[in-house]
Amino acid sequence: MSDDGPRQFYWRGVRVPFIAPWSGEKQPRVPLVLRPSLLGGEIGYEGEHPRLDRRNGILWVRMPAVRGVGYPRLAKVHALRQRQAMAHMLCQVCGRSTYGREDGTHLFLMADRGGAPISEGETTAMPPIHESCAAEALQHCPHMSDGAVAAWVKDPLPWGVAGVEYNPITLAPIPTARKGQELTFAPYESPRVQWTIAARDVVSLHGCIPVDVKHLVALAV
Repeated sequence: MSDDGPRQFYWRGVRVPFIAPWSGEKQPRVPLVLRPSLLGGEIGYEGEHPRLDRRNGILWVRMPAVRGVGYPRLAKVHALRQRQAMAHMLCQVCGRSTYGREDGTHLFLMADRGGAPISEGETTAMPPIHESCAAEALQHCPHMSDGAVAAWVKDPLPWGVAGVEYNPITLAPIPTARKGQELTFAPYESPRVQWTIAARDVVSLHGCIPVDVKHLVALAV
């Protein structure tokens, strides 16, 4: 890995992941409004700035970017840094590029789902990760406390967003249909994205080669 890249922060002897938010990066409360669109309507912010609040026409959460201010919230994800990591294939831990392997693959690491491997076409909001950084995550990440699965992925393709979906009439949040998930996954072609405030970029994984997680753990020894 190159030494070039984002500054590395540590908290109580543990490196803070690039995508982790800090207490100083509090999401502001912004009034929501119903606004017209070419598709018949969409959710928006009061006093919305189209170039700052939207990406590809989709509304995103407002979140300050003052990395390192306060204390890290290790069980959470910073929306804009996650989006940056997905767009440029940056490691979720160190924030550096995961490009450079001869076979062109990227490593993806996820919390265990009852022993099921990462499958072809599966969607994820977790950015890629370096092998050595994966070893750190397996030791310290709260999401990996019950185990993990990993795969080398040839083609991580843009799929959609994950966020909070709102009722078009009441503008009340709609509970997610995914068990144990706080965010609703919405593909780009779905009309639901008009009523979703995105908090994560989501990719679909293709050309998946399973990885023995024990190998990744051994890197930390």
